[in-house]
Formats: sequence, structure tokens, C-alpha cells
Amino acid sequence: MKRLIPRAEIESYDLTHIESPYFAGIKVREFFRAPYALQGLGELLSECNISPVVCSGGKDQRRVLDKLAVGDWLFVMEHPFLPLSRESRVTYGHLMGRRLYVGPGKWEKVSIDYDGVKNTAVLAANRLASMGDEGRMLLSDGKDLANTTRVMTQKWVRLDSRDDQPTHRSVERRYGELRHIKQRYLEGDDNWQVGGKSWHWQPVTPDMAYEYKDVEK
Repeated sequence: MKRLIPRAEIESYDLTHIESPYFAGIKVREFFRAPYALQGLGELLSECNISPVVCSGGKDQRRVLDKLAVGDWLFVMEHPFLPLSRESRVTYGHLMGRRLYVGPGKWEKVSIDYDGVKNTAVLAANRLASMGDEGRMLLSDGKDLANTTRVMTQKWVRLDSRDDQPTHRSVERRYGELRHIKQRYLEGDDNWQVGGKSWHWQPVTPDMAYEYKDVEK
């Protein structure tokens, strides 16, 4: 998939498939000798009042490349060298429309809130049930926290240089969006334990999580 589109059509495409305006000019140079080999180039030439059969001149090419440099036309492809989604929001934010605030990313832990009142009652009930365990201190066993609850809050943030996840696999969400995950402390399967089980918060949720498009799973 390689094609040129006018800026007005940007909302119809994933920013991870749009080449940086700088590199777009470099790649489009390859098609000046065969304009019809790149979908959309004919329309761009027409907008510049240039005939596809005589677009090899330097001045004509410069008019086309200037359109690409400022983002009036965009180069769409499967795997851009530098996707627009990774580009500077300061430099190209005017091209991104609502996607300035929406895009690929990851879920990052913001806070954990424990249900204090309810958990106090649950802990008291667990303590009564374990009174027969002579010599054992409270909270020395996972079952003392059984059925206590908490809510983990995560926020959708941009990918950064530490992430090795390809942006084209990520779903796109509004940056700053929050999700709340209710967890319960239960005994469950744990392949890292000798007995195959341990007490832990369920559903198991890492502090930082990626979310992928269904078609890429």
C-alpha cells in the first residue's frame, strides 16, 4: 500500500501508516519518472499544474516536494520509516487533527485504591476463621487477606523510547483516558510456585500493559 492523499483525508488513515513529511519527499522523488506508479501522484501534479509526462524538471519537482514538505499532501504506506504518530506534535500537530490527542500507546498505573471499610470487615472475618492456627501471626498467610478488594486505575499514555512495541499493532485511544480494574485477593494458579498456586490480586494486571488490535493478535 503506497499512495498520496490530500491533507483533508488524513482522518481516514492510521497515523502509524503516514510517513513523516520530511521523508515523504525523499520517497516520492523515486516516482517522478513514472508518476502513474504511485496512486495520487497524478492528482498532486494536476494541482500543481504539471503534466505527468513532463515532470522531470527541477522546478516542477520542487513545487511538488514543497507541497509534501508542508503536509498539504501525505504519503501513506504500510511501514513508514518515521510514522507521523512518532513525529513531533509541535512540528506537525496541525496535521494530526483530533489524533493530536488520540493514538497508539499503553496503559500505565496511576493509583491503587483499597476499599478500607469493606476490607476491614473481611479481615476481621478472616481472623475469626484462623483463630485455630496457634502461634501464627496475623497477615503471615495469604488467606488472611482473602476476598479483600482494591481498584487499580491506569491511564492511556504515549509510547516512548523505552518501548519496543511497534505502533502499528497498538489500538488507538484518547491520551489521558482512564480505566478502573477491580481486583480481589484470591488463591489462584501460579506456575512459579512449587505447589502451582499462590495468593495474589486477580485479575492479574501488570502496572504497565499494552493493548493490541484484534487483527494483530
